[in-house]
Amino acid sequence: MRLSEIGNKEIVDLSTGCSHGQLWDAEMIFDKKTGKIKSVLVPSMESTGIFRKSIGDMCELPWSSIVIIGEDMIIFQSSPPC
Repeated sequence: MRLSEIGNKEIVDLSTGCSHGQLWDAEMIFDKKTGKIKSVLVPSMESTGIFRKSIGDMCELPWSSIVIIGEDMIIFQSSPPC
């Protein structure tokens, strides 16, 4: 799967049900030797009714915490709350 195919997917935390925006909103951390994705920095989002905004904090989630990459979203399991 290419990055261009997953960039528009919504990132959702299975533990809290919180949405962290789309993968395009995140930053990726790569392993320098292998080029593999080590983790993803996703923005912490605050919801006020139908509006969402980033509260400035970033939550680092290891690539291994991703449970499934579905058709519309990427679901991950956080250990400590983000």
